[in-house]
Amino acid sequence: MRFSRVVIGALLICGAIWVIVMEQMAGASADAVVNAQIVNVTSPIAGFLGPDARALGEAVAKGDQVFSVSDDASDGVRLDDLKLEYDLAVVRQGVLEAKLRAVEAKRADVVKRSETYLAARLDELEIRLAEAQERLTLLSGGEVAGDTEARSRAREEAATLNVILEAAKKGVYTGNSYNDAPYSEQVAISLGDEATLLQTELDATAKEIAAIMRRIDQEKIRVIRLSRSNVTAPVQGVVWEKLTVPGSYVVRGQPVVRLVDCSAAFVTLSVTQPVFNRLRPGAVVTFRFDGSGETMEGTVARLAGTSASSFYDSLAVAPSERHLQRADVLINLPGLAKDPELRCAIGHTGRAFFETRPLDWLRGMFL
Repeated sequence: MRFSRVVIGALLICGAIWVIVMEQMAGASADAVVNAQIVNVTSPIAGFLGPDARALGEAVAKGDQVFSVSDDASDGVRLDDLKLEYDLAVVRQGVLEAKLRAVEAKRADVVKRSETYLAARLDELEIRLAEAQERLTLLSGGEVAGDTEARSRAREEAATLNVILEAAKKGVYTGNSYNDAPYSEQVAISLGDEATLLQTELDATAKEIAAIMRRIDQEKIRVIRLSRSNVTAPVQGVVWEKLTVPGSYVVRGQPVVRLVDCSAAFVTLSVTQPVFNRLRPGAVVTFRFDGSGETMEGTVARLAGTSASSFYDSLAVAPSERHLQRADVLINLPGLAKDPELRCAIGHTGRAFFETRPLDWLRGMFL
């Protein structure tokens, strides 16, 4: 009986020692903290920061307005130049329209004169042809007989007048003292060409005015955008830092607010070098929150090692001195995004365990 007690005691002592040793040797982290990326929200224009900027710590969804910037003295020089260009084009259009009306009126008057001249010319030729034919009849055996030469000249004159009359009826004038068209008709043709050129230039001016109007509309939109801008959150998160106060003047591209990107929170931690050397990207990790004891499964995402301080320049929570003395590790916890209370629990601490421990079953019973 005594021997059995000794054996049982020895086994219990060995078991306890084994549990203690395995618990101590299991890979675990220190300084594990929920962290997230910092997003700088900059001003797209120069102006004064409005009073509607979000407060520190206020949660914002992606697309929510974070702040507004306005500038009543925005640059409108280009818009003024376009308006002047438009006014000049309208004046030029009016001048062309006036010239075209004058040319068309003058051309109508000249065409009317040409038609009057044609009618009078036809009457004249018909009278002369009738008289020439009558003289030819007289010389060819009528009441007064003429010699052969006189009859020949009469036939020639009658035939010539007939040719001139037929050509005049077709709008072609022949003769020894004028061209194939009278002066008035030539002027009408010249005025018609001038009217065509004026109409072409007028059409081009109308297209130019339409193009200027489109550019004015676009410039108005640009000026409105430059005079006021409502800046929205590019990510879901929390207002982490305000870099200026409402009413202050900001320049284009100046950071105004810093947001924490809660849509992709993760855990940063440090481990000893031996534990770090055993880790691999993608390794399964168990993370336990301090206080509540809630656990989440995750994976190793980044192994930065020592001297990783530069990685924290764009993160919400900076590392401690103790952290920087150990090897840096980053793990992803998919459960953070699914838990509304922990989705943006920036700064919450805990411990990460990279290996199974003997007392995990007991911890599970109390959690």
